[in-house]
Amino acid sequence: MLSLRNRTTRGAALLEALVALTVLGGALLTLVYMQLRTQADSESALRRAQALHLIDDLAERVRANPRGFNELAGYRMAWRTTPAADVDCEAQTCATDQLVRWDLAQWKSEVARALPDGDATVFDSPEAQAGTQPRLLGVMVAWRARNDDDFELAVPGASCPAGHACQFGHVHP
Repeated sequence: MLSLRNRTTRGAALLEALVALTVLGGALLTLVYMQLRTQADSESALRRAQALHLIDDLAERVRANPRGFNELAGYRMAWRTTPAADVDCEAQTCATDQLVRWDLAQWKSEVARALPDGDATVFDSPEAQAGTQPRLLGVMVAWRARNDDDFELAVPGASCPAGHACQFGHVHP
């Protein structure tokens, strides 16, 4: 028959084991949370880098157009719009306005392909001086945000759509 002391010792050992399992479970849950948070932050950083690359791509398209900076107004574009390209500017020589529409159509399809629910707007930059020909465009690229990745981004001329994360940049000579 077990003595009272042996029963108490066995009970204390069981209690110690339960406390140790509880601490271990808490530590494992914390590690899982940290791993998921790191993965979400990495994905957010990747999306922002992709958006910056897309803004740079548009800037290069404008620079490659021989009269691109004289036709900046033609590059303006609202959210959820994609201009129709009349001709294939890779297959034939295009006029400046045709090249603008071609560039925007190609660029907008790249935005949609590269980012989840990707969209963009191109507008007169807030730094542009009124009454002068624009020499600077604002560009905002948006993508569907995860739970806590969206935030209110607004600049004069554009604001980020609800439920999206955005990156803002400029196109200039």
